[in-house]
Amino acid sequence: MTKSTKPLKVDPRLFDAFAGDYDRYAGLCDPLGDWLAELELTGGRALDAGCGSGRHALALAASYAEVVAADVSAPLIEVARVRRPHERIRYEIASLTDVRDDEGFDLVLSMGTLHHLPDLAAALAHLKSLVRPGGEIVLVDNVVTVPGATRRQYFASAARELARDVRRLPIRDAWWLYRFRTGSAWLDHLMSDRYLTPAEYRDRYAAVFPEADFVDLPFAIAMRWRRQAA
Repeated sequence: MTKSTKPLKVDPRLFDAFAGDYDRYAGLCDPLGDWLAELELTGGRALDAGCGSGRHALALAASYAEVVAADVSAPLIEVARVRRPHERIRYEIASLTDVRDDEGFDLVLSMGTLHHLPDLAAALAHLKSLVRPGGEIVLVDNVVTVPGATRRQYFASAARELARDVRRLPIRDAWWLYRFRTGSAWLDHLMSDRYLTPAEYRDRYAAVFPEADFVDLPFAIAMRWRRQAA
């Protein structure tokens, strides 16, 4: 008699179990991507730290000579390589804290990723070290006024989003988004998130990036900081 084997437990913080679906979700609902396009960033080398399926990296490739896009999720990087290949993008499977580059970057970008890191201060310091003199860093992450949302609250939020989505999307896409937002994989992921409050965000980021600029976005805060030229 052979012993039954238990399926490997998937880390809910990662997107490995639903990489393709997450890519579709991001394509239907990406307000941060719209905000990023308004910045009109340009330069020589850019890093997208926590690049996911490559949507923002592809946008950067239009105005940067070289883009390094790194994510710890191998399935997401595979989606990026298949769906968003570009001659100026190099995709890497790596945590943002493992990215090493002696040349440095004119732009270091990270969007919606840093709340997954167990040591935020170390991650911020590492990203700061990758910015060239005269370069800048743009960090965007979700914040909450009251931490610790429950699954029931996320269900209620999905229902509210559905009401809005049916006004802006074909009904098939709106219904798909609702099913994704209420699926067990996505809810498990959300329950693993540890968001800062807006005040905590500003305090902890400003400790590493003095004189940074902060911009309030829906459900998120963006920080921009420029390293002085040599």
